[in-house]
Amino acid sequence: MGDPALFDTICITAAFFGIASVLVLSVLYLERFG
Repeated sequence: MGDPALFDTICITAAFFGIASVLVLSVLYLERFG
């Protein structure tokens, strides 16, 4: 369907942003309600 390396890069980037957004949201939640 495409370049496997490009697909791996997209998956890694998506996972990284997902984890980062969860960390940021958890920090904001703790600061607001903690």
